[in-house]
Amino acid sequence: MQRRSDIDWMRVLAVLLVFITHSAQVFSPIDDWHIADPEPSQALGLFTVGMATWIMPLFIFLAGQSAWFALRRRNFDRFLRERVFKLLIPLIVGSVLVVPPQLYLRRVSRGEFEGSYLAFYPHFFTEGFFPEGNLSYGHLWFLAYLFAYALAALPVFGIMQRPRARYYLRRLAAALSHRGSILWLFVPLAAGQLLLRPYFPQTTGALVGDWATHAWFFPVYLAGFAVMLEPRFERALARDWRIAAPLALITTAALMVWALPGDVYARIPSEPSLNFVVFWVGFTLSSWAWIVFLSGAAHHWLSHSSPFLRYWGDRVYPFYVFHQTVIVVVAFYIVQWSVGVWLKFPALLGIAFAGTLLVLQVVGTIPGIRGIFGVRKAPREPGPVDPAPAHQA
Repeated sequence: MQRRSDIDWMRVLAVLLVFITHSAQVFSPIDDWHIADPEPSQALGLFTVGMATWIMPLFIFLAGQSAWFALRRRNFDRFLRERVFKLLIPLIVGSVLVVPPQLYLRRVSRGEFEGSYLAFYPHFFTEGFFPEGNLSYGHLWFLAYLFAYALAALPVFGIMQRPRARYYLRRLAAALSHRGSILWLFVPLAAGQLLLRPYFPQTTGALVGDWATHAWFFPVYLAGFAVMLEPRFERALARDWRIAAPLALITTAALMVWALPGDVYARIPSEPSLNFVVFWVGFTLSSWAWIVFLSGAAHHWLSHSSPFLRYWGDRVYPFYVFHQTVIVVVAFYIVQWSVGVWLKFPALLGIAFAGTLLVLQVVGTIPGIRGIFGVRKAPREPGPVDPAPAHQA
C-alpha cells in the first residue's frame, strides 16, 4: 500500500503543536492547569484559545482516516483486537504510570499535599476522581475517546462500505462539486452543539456524559473515514483549502478577540440565545475550516517524505503519551525562576522537549513497557496507519 506522507506530516506537526500548547498553558491566565506561573501571559493564553477549535478535531479526523487504512488490511475482529492493544492497554497502563506525577506536582504546587511521591501515590487511587480527588487519565483522555469511537463506528464503517451507502456517498460528493461547498459539512457539527450544549455545556474529557463533545468529535471521525472511502471528498479538500484558509483564520481571530476580556469558560454561552447560536456556529465552522485548510494544504505541499518525517514517524504516539508529564515536571521548577515569562517559556519548551525524547530513549530499553507505548528501537518508514497520534499497526 502506498504510504501517505501528507497524512503523516499532519500527524507529526499536530503533536508538536499540542506540545507547544500544553507548555503555553503553564502561563495562561485562562486555564486551570496543573502548574501555573505566578505571572501569566495574556498572549500565551490567547494562543491556547486559538488552538481550541481545531487541534483535537484534527487528530480525530486523522484517526478516522487511519481507521480506513487499517480496515483495508484487517477484518473487524482484528481491528478491534488491535484497538485494545494500541489504545485501551496504553490508556490503562499510562493512567497508572504516566499520569500520577502530574497530579502529585499539582497538589504540591498548590499546597494541597506535603510529602514524597511515594507517599502520594496511594492517594491517586483512594480519594475519588479528579478534580475533587486525584484519579484521572489526564491527557490520555484522547485514547479513551478514540477507543470508544472505534467501537461505536465499526458498524457504521461496515454500512458505509455497502453498495447502497456508497451510492449515497457518491451522491453527496457530487452535490459538493462546486467550489467551496465542502465547507458546508460543518453544519452537522453546528447542529450537534446547538442541540446538546444547553444540556452538556462543558467539554469534560470524562467520556461518559460528554455528549455535546461527542456530537462534535464523532462526526469528524466518521468524516475522516468517508474522505478516504470516497475519493471525490478528498479532491474537494484539495480544491477548497485556499478558500478555507481565510475562513479558518478569521473565525479564530474572532474567537481570540472574544476571549480578550477574560473569564472565558464562564462566558461561553450555554443557554439558547443569539449569542449562543453565533458562538457555536462560529466555533464549529472554525473547526471544520481548519481541517479542510490543513488537509488540502498538506496534500498540496507535504506529499513527500524526509529524514525528519522518517525520524518522527514512529515517535509521535509515545511522544504524545509522555510529553505532558515531562512538561509538568519541568514547569514545576521553571515557574520558580525569578525571570520573565518570555525567558521561562522558551526554556520550558527546550528542556521539556529534550526531556521527552530522553524519556523515550529510556522507555525504549524496557521490555514490555516499550511495546505497550509503541516505542521502537529504530525508526521505520512512516505510514498513514493507526490512529493519530498512534503508533504503526
